[in-house]
Amino acid sequence: MALPEELDFTAPTVAGGTFEGASLLGRPAVLWFWAPWCPVCQREAPLIADLAGQYEGQVAFVGVAGLSGDLASMEDFIADGGVDAIPHIDDRDGDVYTRFEVTQQYDFGLVSADGTVEVIRGPLGEDEIVAAVERLAAG
Repeated sequence: MALPEELDFTAPTVAGGTFEGASLLGRPAVLWFWAPWCPVCQREAPLIADLAGQYEGQVAFVGVAGLSGDLASMEDFIADGGVDAIPHIDDRDGDVYTRFEVTQQYDFGLVSADGTVEVIRGPLGEDEIVAAVERLAAG
């Protein structure tokens, strides 16, 4: 399976490590694009945390924190939103946003197990987010 261009990256994480986009190849994944100051993103966080737990082992969840130069705000958002169980990319340089052609926070990047990448433009309602994850999990 060829690596889609969108997943051909190595990026720092908010926690201080690195994340390899290629690690998502061959399994369904949700990339949740967010910014720490975004009220829509703050509302979505508990749902993302619930879905990540519900689909653990079936669908990978990765936060992509961007549109902010403030690492401390990103850390606070993750803690306050309860989304600390999933990895979060520190995309202050905008590389991952650009790879997925995301121009605003609250978009979702969906990667199917076959490597197909789709970006859903937000903001999305809770039912739309759940339906997208269910679709990915079903293959």
